[in-house]
Amino acid sequence: MANYRIYPKKSNTIASGIFQNLNSGQNAITELWYGGGGTGVVPKMRNSISRFLMYFDLTDLKDKINSKEINPSLITSYKLHLTNAIPSDKTLQDEYEFDTLYKKVAVSFDLICFPINKEWDEGRGYDLIKEKFLVKQAGNPLISGVSNWNQAQQLTYWDEPGVFANPTASTSFFSTQHFDIGNENVEMDITNIVNNWISGGQKNYGLAIAYSRPFEEISGNTRYISAFYTEKTNTAFKPFIEVNYNQAIVDDRKQISNNRPSNLFLYTFSGHNPVNIYNLSAVTVDIKKDNNIIQSGLTPIHYTKGVYYINVWLSGATAGEIYTDVWKNVSFSPYDVQNISNTFQIQKNYFTSYTPSINDYVLDIYGIDNGEIVRQDENIRIFCDVRINYSANAPKTKYDIEYQILMNNQIEVTPWTKVNQIILEDCQKNYFDLDASWLLHNQTYKIFLRIKEMGTYRVMPNSIDFKVIKPF
Repeated sequence: MANYRIYPKKSNTIASGIFQNLNSGQNAITELWYGGGGTGVVPKMRNSISRFLMYFDLTDLKDKINSKEINPSLITSYKLHLTNAIPSDKTLQDEYEFDTLYKKVAVSFDLICFPINKEWDEGRGYDLIKEKFLVKQAGNPLISGVSNWNQAQQLTYWDEPGVFANPTASTSFFSTQHFDIGNENVEMDITNIVNNWISGGQKNYGLAIAYSRPFEEISGNTRYISAFYTEKTNTAFKPFIEVNYNQAIVDDRKQISNNRPSNLFLYTFSGHNPVNIYNLSAVTVDIKKDNNIIQSGLTPIHYTKGVYYINVWLSGATAGEIYTDVWKNVSFSPYDVQNISNTFQIQKNYFTSYTPSINDYVLDIYGIDNGEIVRQDENIRIFCDVRINYSANAPKTKYDIEYQILMNNQIEVTPWTKVNQIILEDCQKNYFDLDASWLLHNQTYKIFLRIKEMGTYRVMPNSIDFKVIKPF
């Protein structure tokens, strides 16, 4: 399954009670807490809850969707990820200002994620706990700024303190995750929230993370705390939204038979770059044999940028016959209309004619060098062509190639994902695109490849190491 990541442009932690006019927008870790109010009048004033705000710019995602570089109908989910930082020993130190305030790592709780409803500023505060003591001193340090528990911006207040008093009662879309022992990472499905943004149902002002309301209402003399890395961290643990989609191309042009439906693809280019057809609604496809039309008026489907396909089933065809698919009224501007023709040959019975066997394969990889330095503004097409060992021939039997990307040899950033298998100018090519825009600066990555056939998986000895840097 292919993926694409979006990192926050800004974030902030806000909290109620004595922290209500402070923020920690520049902190590398957000601390979420609830409780600690005690039972007496004075200790009760100490009760506090905190929430974490994030804003993700979806402009690039929308551009990819509009161009079909990411096909919205093939997106399976949007997921929010935050890495658990575990509260520090200093954070967990008990306080004795009024009476004893105990602090513990939160366990067995629910976090919610909900959309924010207005513009907000990040602020320049760093640590809520430290600032709480600074503002008690004489003078006005002015180190925190907004947003905070009461204000979204300097002249704008939240509709209710903390964005919403009860978020799940105030928003139509939200997600929930249960935490068993408290050291789990946030992995929330927020597909409904992001789809609502993209469709225009609600403007994107970002997301907030909070304890579910029943936990926020707990008082007592113990404050329960969770901690997660923010995008300010100088590590690989930045939060992100992950877009997951199934968009691998599998072109059947060399494996069409009369006993199964098959997909025929058309690839459109302007020079070396894929380009979309100007007026797809005008395009139809005819299937011909010896200039006789066998099927007509087939409607092509836009699969990804510069890639279209039709689904055909020629049940009356005979092995060895040659057919032509004619794509009519293809245009790349209002003035350039043409027909594009390709040919294909009917193969023997797909299910019975080729004896399956596990072959010894060799991968020819090109498009990137081992040890290469890759800039974040690069999008590299990596080819991984397959041939039978000690031969220049491609395998006859069906196979799949999948790739996996690890960061720093331990963190999986792309799970095993099918590569594209295309037929271009009668040659089969296997490739995937490495979009470095969402890979992190100054991190090292490794690409593994594996062959999948007959229910087996074999990781190939070929692997690619590369490092990502900013485009200075």
